[in-house]
Amino acid sequence: MEITPEIQQWLEWMILTSQPLRKLSEDKMPVGIASGTLLDFRGKRFLLTVSHAVNMENTDWVMELGYDENEGTEVYKLNHFSYIGELNIKSGKMEHIDYAYAEIATDVHPVFQTLTPRGPASEKMPRHIFTEEDIVEPSVNSVYAFSGQVFPERHGESAFVTQPTVYPGLKFLRSEGSFHIFKLPVEHPGHDSFQGCSGAPIVDLKGKIVALVCKGFEEDNTIYGVSLSRYKFSLEFHCSEINPN
Repeated sequence: MEITPEIQQWLEWMILTSQPLRKLSEDKMPVGIASGTLLDFRGKRFLLTVSHAVNMENTDWVMELGYDENEGTEVYKLNHFSYIGELNIKSGKMEHIDYAYAEIATDVHPVFQTLTPRGPASEKMPRHIFTEEDIVEPSVNSVYAFSGQVFPERHGESAFVTQPTVYPGLKFLRSEGSFHIFKLPVEHPGHDSFQGCSGAPIVDLKGKIVALVCKGFEEDNTIYGVSLSRYKFSLEFHCSEINPN
């Protein structure tokens, strides 16, 4: 993948597309990490992610809003996730889909900022918020990327460190059921390299979103992303007049 000025700009923007999520312990320290995708949809704002990360048994998930020099890391409590399933007509069984979402306040505007032990090392930049029009089907003719915060480390009693990373150069191979499948441009680096990316958006060169990072396989260098166009109906129902909520 040739790094032209346009590609470099895209890669620098990609870091803003993934929203860090944290599972907090009773003492309010992170004990789990994941990623999410912010989406404005029919007058509401949603946080999209994958259900294996924020499953029904887990609570106390928050999204990072940014860092304040006086208050420290600011977070937004995610009080309720919605989950979906698909009914297999032949077997009569309900298949759980690795997808979850939560409605959040429309005035929530998280920011990205590089932090070091000495303090902020970059200006605050607003994280990207996708719209309904940004959800598209993948194409074999495009290139894709995703980003996330990986390699979590806890230092002492109050410091939690992660490394923001972008994984570019993915090529779309095929769709299978609820997943779009992509080929990595290099040998799979191992699952530890992707820990924290589950739920991150998979985005093309035009800034369109096709899926949420779900899982990967080292043996064939693939990344599986749950299709957003396939499950957009869940947000449509959430926003509809017939929804009792």
